[in-house]
Amino acid sequence: MKFYRTLQPFQVISFDLDDTLYDNSQVMIKAESEFLAFLRQYDGVQGVTYAEWVFWKETIGRENPLLQENVTAWRTQSLQALLAKRQKSAVDISAISEKAMSYFLHWRHQIDVPTKSFEILQQLKQHYKLVAMTNGNVEPARIGFHHFDLTLRGGEHGRAKPHEDLFRQTARHFNISPHQLLHVGDNLQTDVQGAIQAGCQAVWLNLTQKHIYQFSDARLLPTVEMSDLSALLSLHC
Repeated sequence: MKFYRTLQPFQVISFDLDDTLYDNSQVMIKAESEFLAFLRQYDGVQGVTYAEWVFWKETIGRENPLLQENVTAWRTQSLQALLAKRQKSAVDISAISEKAMSYFLHWRHQIDVPTKSFEILQQLKQHYKLVAMTNGNVEPARIGFHHFDLTLRGGEHGRAKPHEDLFRQTARHFNISPHQLLHVGDNLQTDVQGAIQAGCQAVWLNLTQKHIYQFSDARLLPTVEMSDLSALLSLHC
């Protein structure tokens, strides 16, 4: 564990979800694969490729950059644009997109959460208020997390990290000063930079064993760097 800043007393701990409390990489690969397989069952969409899907997602994202902060809405609108290009009717577009998104979200939540993550949160919950703060679309309760006093998703509940919106909302919700919020995450930009810019404290979970200065997105130093989530249990302020 490395300290880059003086750790101040905190009352609330917020957690990024994907790749912080569990490994998300293979989950998304599987969910994307199942999503496209589901689409290919429909007439006129059988030949849809991953490249075509990415094209429409990137196109819709460029047309509306803020939409990208709400990953569910972004995916939905991208799918609807793809289906319209495939000359599906408005009725079909509505029905297919609703079913496909439900199917995708099912696979999106097929996450193997380490038992250790549950145990750590359970211990921390005895001393602190806990928050899930994510730029993704996971619903914590669907994957077994019942520890959070508040859940905020970027784009849905406010501007996505690293914007200060979710951090400030959390501080207001618990009636604390921003520095009394300790945010834990794996991403040096969305998590660390976002938290520090909002006046909060930040734990960078570095699972790579690489030095922080080897990361091009290291704009601001975290308060603390740790390589294992269990090290949180030794932080007492």
